[in-house]
Amino acid sequence: MTVTETGPTPVEVQIGGLLEALHASQQKPDPRFTVASLISALGVHSHIVVILVFSVLNMVPGPPGYGGTIAFAIIGFSIAMLFNAPLTLPGWIRRRKLPAKALMRVTKLFARMAAAMGRFSRPRFTFVSAPALQPLLAVFIIVVSLPMMLPIPLINAVPNTGIAILCLGWINRDAFVIIGGIVVALLGLSIAAAAIWGVWHLANVAVGAVQ
Repeated sequence: MTVTETGPTPVEVQIGGLLEALHASQQKPDPRFTVASLISALGVHSHIVVILVFSVLNMVPGPPGYGGTIAFAIIGFSIAMLFNAPLTLPGWIRRRKLPAKALMRVTKLFARMAAAMGRFSRPRFTFVSAPALQPLLAVFIIVVSLPMMLPIPLINAVPNTGIAILCLGWINRDAFVIIGGIVVALLGLSIAAAAIWGVWHLANVAVGAVQ
């Protein structure tokens, strides 16, 4: 019996290209890796892969405003996907420097996770990830990402995990993984909504106490 080796999944190929770009950027005199560099490495039409990478990026701690900027970028990419337009962002975001070393560590970890998932993830019920349904994917990601633009701690991790799983499943055309990502994203959206309500309630109580 001959054992057939399967090649790398689409996600592994894209992540490999990103790792090469990150490594090359670190060899330059000015090792600067920006949002524009990331888009260039992945391609201006790689909407889902770029959203996947940015959702992972938003799990990395950053300076104040970092999470909101990444969420804004994800929404921008989703709008581009909605209209099947090339990936583009305002200049101030394109010039935003990304934590290249942290991104490389996370990307290497993610590459190992993608390789492990590739052992059991395979195309299943591919009509769920048909190109005609990408606008629905874009709208869903926009809705999940909107609360993450607010400067509220600890509301990014679960929604971004859901978006990452959803994009991973979509690229691999695995309906089971897609459904899992939707469930996690909705859970994260519920947590974010509860956190926003809590902050709003506390603000009203504080205003009432001052008055």
